[in-house]
Parts: sequence; structure tokens; C-alpha cells
Amino acid sequence: MAFLFLVSDNFKLAPLFESKRQVVLSFLREMGFLEQDSDVVKLQAGCRYGHIFSFDKLNIKEEQVREVRLKLKEFLSKLDLECDVLLLSKIPSLKERGILIMDMDMTTVQIEGIDEIARVLGVYDEVAAITANAMQGHLDFASSLKLRVAKLKSQESASLVLNQVKSIMQRTQGLEVLLPMLKSRSWVRGIASGGFTQLISEIDKEYGLEVIKANTLEIIDDKFTGKVVGEIVDAKGKRQALLQALADFKINTLQSIVIGDGANDLQMIKEASLGIAYHAKPKVVQEAEYALSYSNLAAVWLLLELNHQIA
Repeated sequence: MAFLFLVSDNFKLAPLFESKRQVVLSFLREMGFLEQDSDVVKLQAGCRYGHIFSFDKLNIKEEQVREVRLKLKEFLSKLDLECDVLLLSKIPSLKERGILIMDMDMTTVQIEGIDEIARVLGVYDEVAAITANAMQGHLDFASSLKLRVAKLKSQESASLVLNQVKSIMQRTQGLEVLLPMLKSRSWVRGIASGGFTQLISEIDKEYGLEVIKANTLEIIDDKFTGKVVGEIVDAKGKRQALLQALADFKINTLQSIVIGDGANDLQMIKEASLGIAYHAKPKVVQEAEYALSYSNLAAVWLLLELNHQIA
């Protein structure tokens, strides 16, 4: 058995949504994965949490789902349905405790923290040049972070700079649905990030996170020293944060969700039962099993709720 979830936060698509669903189902029929009309059961469709959606149960064997998902992804890459399409064999249950781990920059909030700190300090171009060099594969994350943070050394008041960045730290749409709803179900919620604890503290203050794993800028006498405190959190560190939290809170891996947008999120995305590339870079969308590119974070809660209603 598998589930097909089509979703978008663009309500202009509503009149066309059923036709988009049929495009997907027709492909699955043509490929021989759905042979009879009874192989598709329409569970729900409609509008909720600012999204239009459809949710179907498909008679596809669990051991086939990965193969079907790969073929479907290839098919969808050649056209633009303007909605997200997720084919799932298992969905984390709201009947049990679970865990959500998110990246920070461009996932939980819509800024790149280090870029905005650099902008306030007037060294954005220098930091951006190092970032570009790293993205071309000339530097690993830890090396590039050290070089970028070194550019932040300043006599400016660190607290004033951080407050200025926090004032423009726009929360990602749907966060206000996802985190409180998961809290109501006693789920563990956390952020694992190559960004900075000084900025994540604002999200923690607002939502009361159970897990935070990130880098900390060294600040002495209210001045950035240009250094990071302790070991740098990179892709391996993020994955380890997920594994450690699963162990600490005694949560089954099947109950894990990870959301991120960057290449250094892939290790923890692949480790999770439901690993989602969120409005992500092409490499991440390609390698992750699931992607949300036309929906906001509330779609994750919507999926969990729909699954709960049929369980």
C-alpha cells in the first residue's frame, strides 16, 4: 500500500487540481503500477491550512514504492505540475511520539544568518566571496565557516548587531502551524544547523524547542572575536544531532521527520523516515526522496493529520 499526496499553497490552481492528479495517476497506470480502478481510493481532497490538496491510497506493494517513486520523479521533472507530489509507503503517526529536526537558514527562517550579520558589519561582499568559493567545491563547510566568521571580527556591539538581524528574521510560512501542532502531540522539535545559536535562541524563545544543535559565535566583551566556540556543526554534525535525539528521547526512527534546503542537510534528510527537501537547491531535490517546492511548512502537518484521520 502507498499514499499519494498532491499539495500546493497556490489557490489559483484549484480549478485544475483534479486534472493534475489525473496526470499522475495516468502515468502510474501506463507504467503498469495501477492495473484496476480499485487500485486507487480517493481518501480526501480539499483546502486546509492554506493549501489545496488531494490524498489517495494506492494499491502498490511496499517493496515497489521506491522504484515507483524514482520513475515518477523522473516523469515529473519533464513537466511542471506547479504542485508538490509525494508518494509514500509509510507516514509518521500522530498516535506515537515523534521528532522533527529542521535546518535554520532558509528553512525555519527566510534569511542566511551569517550573510545578514556580515551585511550589518559591512563585510558582506567578503563573506559572499568565500561562500562562492566553497560552493565551487574548493572549501569544505568547516573551513569556509571559519574563514567567513573571521570576517565578522569587529569592534561593533555584538548584541546590537544580532538584535538588528533578529528584527528582519522572517519566520518561514507555516512554521506557526507546524511547531505548535506537533507540540500538542508531545513531539520533540529541534533545529540542527550550521548557523548560530544566538539567532536560533529567538525561535527557541517563541516555540520552546527540545533540541538545538548549531554553531556558537564567540563573543567577548560584547564583541565578535571572529571565532566559533567549540566543534563546528557540519553535515555529519547535523546527522549526529538527529541520531542523538532519537536515542535521548527513545523515539523510533520511523517517527522521524527532517526538513532542510541545503547540501549539508542531505545526510540527516536521508537518515529520517520522512526527509524533505524544502524549497531546496536542485541537488538536494534530486537526492532527497521527498520535496516541497510549491507548499509551505503547514503542508507537513497537513500530511500527518490526513494520515491520522484514516489510521
